Amino acid sequence: MAIVATFRGIHYDPRKIGDLSKVVSQPYDVISPEEQKILHRRHPRQIVWVDFGMPREGDGPEDNKYTRAAAHYRQWLSDGTLVQDPTPAFYYYEQEFTIPGKGTFIRKGYLGALRLSAFGEGEVLPHEKTLSKPKEDRLALMRVTDANMSPIFGLFSDPKDEVLSAMRKGISSSPDFAATDDLGIMHRVWTVADPAVQKAAAAKMADKKVFIADGHHRYETALAFREEMRKKFGKREDAAYEHVLMFLCNMDDEGIVILPTHRGVHSLPAFSEEELAAKVRALLPMETRKGSPEDAIRALEAAGENGKAIAWTAGGGKFHLISFPEPAKFCAERLTKFPPQLRSLDVVLLHGFLLEQMLGITPEAVTAGTCVKYYKDPAKAVSDLSAGAIQAGFFLNSVTVEEFRNVSLSGHVLPQKSTFFYPKILTGLLIFSTHGDERVPAQA
Repeated sequence: MAIVATFRGIHYDPRKIGDLSKVVSQPYDVISPEEQKILHRRHPRQIVWVDFGMPREGDGPEDNKYTRAAAHYRQWLSDGTLVQDPTPAFYYYEQEFTIPGKGTFIRKGYLGALRLSAFGEGEVLPHEKTLSKPKEDRLALMRVTDANMSPIFGLFSDPKDEVLSAMRKGISSSPDFAATDDLGIMHRVWTVADPAVQKAAAAKMADKKVFIADGHHRYETALAFREEMRKKFGKREDAAYEHVLMFLCNMDDEGIVILPTHRGVHSLPAFSEEELAAKVRALLPMETRKGSPEDAIRALEAAGENGKAIAWTAGGGKFHLISFPEPAKFCAERLTKFPPQLRSLDVVLLHGFLLEQMLGITPEAVTAGTCVKYYKDPAKAVSDLSAGAIQAGFFLNSVTVEEFRNVSLSGHVLPQKSTFFYPKILTGLLIFSTHGDERVPAQA
């Protein structure tokens, strides 16, 4: 099963940096171009200078965002901005956050070096497809830094919470370092250096499968990097490049929150709200109500407690609420090209039925990004609708943890942007060296 080792973490020295909140960031793939510029201006040692550098006019093979990232990284290690712990450790990590209307949560987990294994070998399970361009970017960065700048987010099932209970025996009341991000989320990290605690936690983890929640591109990049390093240095189980930095969290914990990603459609030459409404009503119950995006979400969540539902709007201060009274029967008749494990998922009902069958948007068009936009905030979708950037917005309930688990175990993958595990794991709290001579203990 999954093998998770301790490692010598690289991190900012708080004595040199002061407030870590100024130098850590969200993962690169959720940072907008404007946010990228803001983060570069925030601090000369902000992690984006390495992890998500800015291109410049005149960039070439000798001077580009990757060569500059490598130079910054080497300089920060040399001048003590970044320090590497002298002994291998696990790193216990908590995130405290609030979701309006739902309460305050604390998500608990730990950072370790996961032994890499190819998808299909049964130890690490994906749930979505990847694209080539993000992997090329991350691989270029790994080649020049020999490091993982941000952790992949992995889940494991532990109903009795034995792994993290064992880990907590090695932490004190105060974290070793902490930061508050731009979303107001508090991040706390403890170094777990006691060998006995490490061994006990690793033993509890030994029979677990790991489900990738976020970071599929980075995981596949780490596999490609491993193959390159094996050609240079050979295959050896204690080599750091045989591993990847991963945040591991118990999926049975109450701190696991999955938020939906909503959709907007655009550039459809013959879109008609009335025509779509008529086509849907011929097949399914659909109620039209007056209300705001917030009203639509509340109605959708209430309907979701009793079954499958999707809400959509084309503006005008109203929304449509579609229900699926017999989802199994409907899916068996209308969504036969999808595996049974996927058919009744909200996101598949949207993509396979509404987008493809009702609106004629092919899966290839969705992948190419020619007709569909994605939204975390439904109000932003409505704003784009008012501005004419999209023709209609579609709102979803979240994928449940159980649905996520079942799809991953089935060997199938979800459509892109199906899950939004909230919050993201910060980049810059811990860095993992994958240098050719860096070693990790075979097992803690």
